[in-house]
Amino acid sequence: MLDNQARNIMQKERMHLGQVRKAFAAGLERAANGEAISIEFFGACVDYLKGSMDRLHAQDQRIHDILKPHVTPGDTANADILANLDMRLARSRVALDNLTTARDAYRAKGAAGLANFQAAVAQFMDVYHNFLLKGQHSTLEFQKKVFADGDWIKVAGVNEGALVNEAGLYASARKYAPSGADPASYQAGPPVV
Repeated sequence: MLDNQARNIMQKERMHLGQVRKAFAAGLERAANGEAISIEFFGACVDYLKGSMDRLHAQDQRIHDILKPHVTPGDTANADILANLDMRLARSRVALDNLTTARDAYRAKGAAGLANFQAAVAQFMDVYHNFLLKGQHSTLEFQKKVFADGDWIKVAGVNEGALVNEAGLYASARKYAPSGADPASYQAGPPVV
């Protein structure tokens, strides 16, 4: 595999993440307006978010680990960039854990768990929009200076199991999507906030 192939796979995963996130948000809005949206759809969306975010966190951690040895004494700018990445990853991991816990409770309790689920979704989306997305390109200039051939292959962590898992989770989100909320029907890209 070449670096550009690894980056293309990462871009496709992030495109799917954006699509599922938008379909999930549409389903939540419809549920808030009184429409019956299946727990299976919400569960499948969170399953996708969990799998995708775990990979994204691991990829960002590998970026951090490749860059860190290149921070020289007195290089406060790049040290601050990596410290900010650490903070964003930590907040995202906590929000994702809270979301999956709320999903599990919602699956177990049904409608009685909806309010707690919606609160966890709001917290996760806040972290996603205000911490992850706003800082997503913060290491690009540092990467351009440091990354060598093969680094994107390491960062992507692509293997057959990861590809099969991502495809299965995406297919599940599509399978349970209510009419008009198929993730594949959404354009990937930044959220509308």
